[in-house]
Amino acid sequence: MIINFKYFDLTSTYDITYILKYSTLPFFLSKDNIKNYLINIDSLKRDMLNGDINLKLNPMWVTGITDGEGNFSVNIQKGVNKPKINLTFKIDQKEDSAGILYDLSRYFNCGKVVIDNRGYKSFKVVKLTDILKIIIPHFDEFPLITSKHLNFLDFKKIALMLDKNDLDINKIELIIKNMNSRRSFVDKWNYLSNSKIIKLNPHWIQAFIDGEGSFQFGIADRISRGSIYIATTPTLEIAQNTHDILVLNLIKEFFEAGYLKPKFNILDLEEALSVRSVSRFVLRDSKKIIEFIDKYPMLTRKHEDYLKWKTLVLLKDSRAFDYTEGRSLMEYLKASMNKGKYNNLD
Repeated sequence: MIINFKYFDLTSTYDITYILKYSTLPFFLSKDNIKNYLINIDSLKRDMLNGDINLKLNPMWVTGITDGEGNFSVNIQKGVNKPKINLTFKIDQKEDSAGILYDLSRYFNCGKVVIDNRGYKSFKVVKLTDILKIIIPHFDEFPLITSKHLNFLDFKKIALMLDKNDLDINKIELIIKNMNSRRSFVDKWNYLSNSKIIKLNPHWIQAFIDGEGSFQFGIADRISRGSIYIATTPTLEIAQNTHDILVLNLIKEFFEAGYLKPKFNILDLEEALSVRSVSRFVLRDSKKIIEFIDKYPMLTRKHEDYLKWKTLVLLKDSRAFDYTEGRSLMEYLKASMNKGKYNNLD
């Protein structure tokens, strides 16, 4: 029986069991492969929409997801009487991964989750007392790793001014003028160049991958000495603005593998200014990736991508691509990852 994979949900244990029973793929008959596949599927037990009330977030995970997806902002509302200063700490996620936002709300025990008009949800904290007593103490104790720490310091500075009822608008406007995207490449670069971070916390990396990473799998026909062969490349990539490439280098040092692209002297500011704006850490050691993610799993919908990616590695190791149906399954899984959807595939 030839299986048409587009009619199945490959994250469903029921559908996978059916495929395993009726597929003609010889490698599916391996009990070890069946067991490994079902372990993959069964590990996806998390409620991605509402989170888990029993989940205890690691503080460095919270810092890592903020480094990847968080924002510290300040705006001034100039009214008839006196200006109003609004501070906002927020973390965004697509609606299908909103569960971590509710987890964060429970972790901080403040703020709220709101919907915006872009198909996203945000965990927001705007109350000054919550910012002063909860948000700022967290990031003082578990500091941000990326240059986003500079935005936090400015955010904190303004919060402390407001706590003292210091409404020096000119001073506050000057601080805001250099925050977030308005901060110069050189300032961000210099901050990380002078950073004393030696080794990253794995929980921070776990969250940063959830925010900034992507699991990719290449399948292509190649020709060598007149013979056609199939090349497969399982990859984890983490992207970051080039001014923060030293953070990517810390991740590379943590895994003791991988490489950075584009290639240039990462300690040379002039070279950094001359390359493209986004740099990447690339890791193709599937064993190291699996060992890490299985121990520190993704908490967003990216976990589904990881399960598909891990299954592709399993299929690769089983040489599934030697069979027409196996190649079809691998191509299908690849297309369904990241932004792809099963029911959109023809």
